Amino acid sequence: MKKCFSSEKLMLEDVSQVAESLQSAMRGLSIGEFIKRIRSQLGMSQEVLASRSGLPQPTVSRIEKGQKDPTLSMLSKVLAALSCDLVVAPVLKQPIDAIRYKQARHIAEKHVRYLRGTMSLEKQEPDKRLLEELIKKEVGELLYGSGGIKLWKE
Repeated sequence: MKKCFSSEKLMLEDVSQVAESLQSAMRGLSIGEFIKRIRSQLGMSQEVLASRSGLPQPTVSRIEKGQKDPTLSMLSKVLAALSCDLVVAPVLKQPIDAIRYKQARHIAEKHVRYLRGTMSLEKQEPDKRLLEELIKKEVGELLYGSGGIKLWKE
């Protein structure tokens, strides 16, 4: 598995943060509503936009009303006709390290539950501190050791 370098991780998180700011700046407007506002501000009719984008006018109307989910290709054409670029960027729900840790913890707990189950069959109940230590060790192995390749394999 390729290691994620700090600078790479920072860039990913920076892009995500900018995308999140952009998402907030759109104030909950759908892409169709946003297109309609740009078109209106430009003083352009739907017919002109349709002609410039190469899409039928009813399709432009349905996109603006939110009745049609446009493809990326459609959006690119419509936005190019409005002298705009299309930017598609992911918004991370959590930092990269937090996502990786959460997944490692999930896998580790699953492994320890299995171990606990086999011990219960032998009428042994492991100490909760021991279980937590095992989970921490497993998380460390998944994140930093040779177990990293197993992080996303269930």
